[in-house]
Amino acid sequence: MFFGCADRTEVPSERGLELRDAAGRTLTAQEASELCNGPLSTVLQPVPPSDGGGPRPVDVKVHYNRPDGAYTGWGLHLWQVDEGGQYIGDYPGVTWPAPLSPAGFDSYGAYFLIEASKFTNPAAAGFGFLVHRGDEKDPDGDRRWSFETGNEFWLKSGDSAIYRSNPLSGTLDIATVRVTYKRTDAAYGNWGLHLWNGSGVDVSRLAGLTLEQWDNPVPLSSMPNYVAASDGSEISFDLPVTNPISEPGREAVEFIIHGLPGNPDGGVNNKDGWNNNIRVTYSSLSITNQTGNIWLVQQVATVFTSNPETSLVSTTDARAVWLGRGLLRWPGTNAAGTFKLAYSAQGQIIARRGEAVTGADGALALTVSTEPLPPAVAERFRWVGAGVTLRVSAEDEAQLGGLLRSQLVLVQENAEGLVRGATTAQLGGQLDDRYQAAGSVADLGVSLGRGRTTFKVWAPTARSVGVCIHSGAQVRYETMTYNGLTGVWTASTRGEAAGRYYRYAVDVFVRGVGVVRNLVTDPYSISLDANSQHSYIADLSAPNLAPPGWRHHDRPRTVRAQEDMSIYELHVRDFSLTDTTVRPELRGKYAAFTDSRSAGMRHLRGLARAGLTDVHLLPVFDIATVPELGCVTPQIPAAAADSPEQQAAIAAVRDEDCFNWGYDPLHYTAPEGSLALHPGDGASRIREFRAMVMALHQAGLRVGMDVVYNHTSASGQNDKSVLDRIVPGYYHRLSSAGEVERSTCCDNTATENLMMGKLMIDSVKTWATAYGIDSFRFDLMGHQPRATMERLRTEVNAAAGREVELVGEGWNFGEVANGARFVQASQLSLNGSGIGTFSDRARDSVRGGGPFDGGSSLVQNQGYVNGLHYDDNGSGAGKSRDDLLAAADMIRAGLAGSIRDYELTTRWDATIRLEQLDYNGQPAGYVVDPQEVVNYVENHDNQTLFDINVYKLPLSTTREDRARVQILAAAINAFSQGVAYYHAGIDTLRSKSMDRNSYNSGDWFNRLDWSYQDNNFGVGLPPQGDNGDNWSIIGPLLANPTIKPTSAEIRWTRDAFRDLLAIRASSRLFRLRTAEEIKQRLRFYNTGSGQVATVLVGHLEGEGYRGAEFREVLYFVNVDKTAQTVTLDAEKAKGYRLHPVHRSSEAGDARARESTYDATTGAFTIPARTAVVFVVR
Repeated sequence: MFFGCADRTEVPSERGLELRDAAGRTLTAQEASELCNGPLSTVLQPVPPSDGGGPRPVDVKVHYNRPDGAYTGWGLHLWQVDEGGQYIGDYPGVTWPAPLSPAGFDSYGAYFLIEASKFTNPAAAGFGFLVHRGDEKDPDGDRRWSFETGNEFWLKSGDSAIYRSNPLSGTLDIATVRVTYKRTDAAYGNWGLHLWNGSGVDVSRLAGLTLEQWDNPVPLSSMPNYVAASDGSEISFDLPVTNPISEPGREAVEFIIHGLPGNPDGGVNNKDGWNNNIRVTYSSLSITNQTGNIWLVQQVATVFTSNPETSLVSTTDARAVWLGRGLLRWPGTNAAGTFKLAYSAQGQIIARRGEAVTGADGALALTVSTEPLPPAVAERFRWVGAGVTLRVSAEDEAQLGGLLRSQLVLVQENAEGLVRGATTAQLGGQLDDRYQAAGSVADLGVSLGRGRTTFKVWAPTARSVGVCIHSGAQVRYETMTYNGLTGVWTASTRGEAAGRYYRYAVDVFVRGVGVVRNLVTDPYSISLDANSQHSYIADLSAPNLAPPGWRHHDRPRTVRAQEDMSIYELHVRDFSLTDTTVRPELRGKYAAFTDSRSAGMRHLRGLARAGLTDVHLLPVFDIATVPELGCVTPQIPAAAADSPEQQAAIAAVRDEDCFNWGYDPLHYTAPEGSLALHPGDGASRIREFRAMVMALHQAGLRVGMDVVYNHTSASGQNDKSVLDRIVPGYYHRLSSAGEVERSTCCDNTATENLMMGKLMIDSVKTWATAYGIDSFRFDLMGHQPRATMERLRTEVNAAAGREVELVGEGWNFGEVANGARFVQASQLSLNGSGIGTFSDRARDSVRGGGPFDGGSSLVQNQGYVNGLHYDDNGSGAGKSRDDLLAAADMIRAGLAGSIRDYELTTRWDATIRLEQLDYNGQPAGYVVDPQEVVNYVENHDNQTLFDINVYKLPLSTTREDRARVQILAAAINAFSQGVAYYHAGIDTLRSKSMDRNSYNSGDWFNRLDWSYQDNNFGVGLPPQGDNGDNWSIIGPLLANPTIKPTSAEIRWTRDAFRDLLAIRASSRLFRLRTAEEIKQRLRFYNTGSGQVATVLVGHLEGEGYRGAEFREVLYFVNVDKTAQTVTLDAEKAKGYRLHPVHRSSEAGDARARESTYDATTGAFTIPARTAVVFVVR
């Protein structure tokens, strides 16, 4: 059946609610075709414009004074803002490179004219602005102006204040600042004032009050002329100030509002949103009878010079939050007035301040709740700000499920029934509470069996859902029925439709848009057609989807514990695209891995024989940014090593070519089509993916996937949006204003929500069970809850019947930082989980600097292996021996597995736990088990190890020494406790021609060469977008022919790297299982203030340890340009010999055999730039 927006009746069915059109008519073939082949999105009923009834735009004149009189190039960058100060649109004609120019000049300086007619967004209540010249700002920081404040203001260079009168016009006559303070919680008794002499406060008029005592603030109610509003919305008081007439030069007063000692929210140190003093500049005030007025708002670090309307009015934002099926919080709103939840099936609600609501079908009455929130609710929604909490009656709650399909607007009315505030509510808490049973639905997506094809999609806010089933040019439309318990829509058809394609037709209300019909693929798609237009119908257990030998092939059993993992990070397209030993049609495809005779597969088998355990594939799920048919291969000109021409050719087609890293998810559980030989065949890409996995397993390598569940490539009604076009506003994490958060780079997902977390878990289970994936790397895992990741680990292991190792990026940033929304799956929050996080501690010390360095710091910030202090590059950085020792200590922390309570003797001769060793304000040691740390010195992000060393090594460094430095870094990684992680090409001196971010730099800058002839250095200036600021440094380096290695250095690096893998694999002592084992069996020599600063020495005790293979192991890393001798009294008279790998005739690094041990003295001499291991059997 097909349902439009009108003439519908709701008919109960045994599974819940089934929607039928009034006539009950079946679609004709023509009607089905028109529906199912129509536009991806059709607005059936748009919402009316939302202007909220706020202040209307006015022409504004902005004065700007520069004491130097130099106005050339200075202009205004402008943008439109709503009542809450949120960006809602550009100011027409103004961009960052082309700011608004002065309209003229007067005695004050320049002035700008801002035209009301250009504010085209009806919600515009003012504008934000910056004064700038190029990238120079005057001063830093965005400012904003509300139309209701006035139509003229003055600015002074270097001063962030906004003046309402000419600040240069003379001395102002002011004696009192009248302060009005607004709090939504009305808890004024918990707050006081810190006042002090010399701040501009006239303390002589505050007799009897105790001033200048931080722990004893002045209660607000003690201030002169204190008045409290009867509804608790605000209080006001007078602040006596020193009159500038009697104190020439006095321009402002400063004070602080902060908590009283009994304040339950942080006590006296809570400054209510302010980091600095509250500064009131007199020139910004309108002064009458020696009194100027200001307004302050809870948690808003702004001095308002007119009464701000804190109750915002909008029908398109989402500033309220559902806390459960009948409970919501409206932050920033007090409890005054009455509250209603207005609803409209057609989305026609109009709410304007000071007017009655129109266009609603009805409204539910809401009551103010003052009861404490249940602990679980308070914990989940701890990020939601203070405000009024509202409850739906039990009777109304029962009908709310049906109303969720309508437009819902939360309204605050005054006693006359007129709008004071309006917003909508974020849905996560409501849907999770109401549809908890959906979490147990095991067969979302398409399933085949018993002669039927069944489709299930979770869409609890949809008005109707149908499925369009395509077979060639023919299409059939099937009605889906709704289950009110789970929110799942189901259709079951006779016959198994394997091999056909489908998508859903979803009628749903979209906030700010209206009632919309979306044609959308399945979030649970297991495969798709070309360019992901339709989902594929299949049973992943079907024989036709398995390559020959798939069902009974063996996976390598090289990993008994997570610490055994040595991982090689690889992009499928990079792997074979330029490998001429691969058949042309297979290059850059999954199928290239099945060519066992290719140079690339020989290379991987060589790594596996040496000890590599896992290949981790950069994103291979379905992505949004590579055309699966007709992608363009740019023609790269033959140009100089430092030419911009190569990158210009790539830039011209960068969004149309065949390359992208793939961190832009479209469908999480389907193989990417651009890597398949037949992207239009949903079965082929499944078989080819499995054949790749099997080929790697047969080569002795486990297979890991880089997965990206923290964001999607798009949201809203974008054609590349899937989740948000089925359940709008649910799957993505929203800001306090209801906008999609984008701190990850893209559209952040909300894995804290039940069904987004379930989608992630179900997806990983599918990859682990149906594709044999052995391990997973989670991109930006710190944006996901620890609890969800732990549940994932348990469920995936149970489904797979084996341990599936999990590692991820535990970076702590964005809207979730420091546990703002939940306990994160981040570095400092995963102790005891068994999930590994990448460690930046040793990485930065080995490489030098940090991942965000630019300009001269790229050269000046040398690292431990590339010359810090001992091989100065002449950049004038002035690094000291102490800097070198600090780097060595940080690297030892990494070698010890970053174990929190491992004890280390530091460069200042103290013995401390690693959690006490500082790394940029964080503990260097942060895990309780070695499996929870992933050690690395390069990965796909930022410059390759070779390229970062090009910046930092002296130009005179030989090619041979550049190769040795590369291996020194790899050796530190190999010797470190925990998981070892390497970027593909670390063993071939891989270069990306200095590109710091090659995600969309085309095949040219991402090339790998398994013939070992070229490392890709000096193939042109890297793309300007991410590297242009450093071109002046990069160019001369690329043009220097002495830097680029020859085949001899590349081959040497390959072999020396395999030595390291073999050494790590030879003994479990390099892969200790617990923190206790590390503390008992690993000790460092050559520490403290008297150490040989360029040598790391670690001793591993193997006596009585299963898998040790050696009684004792002693490793050395000498990064110096010269041989170094370290004498260890405790190691005299022992039978140390070089490790068998070093003694082998096939050893890659012959120099290691020059290392010596004097048993009489305990002296070990290590050649220059050499990593070596001695053992006692």
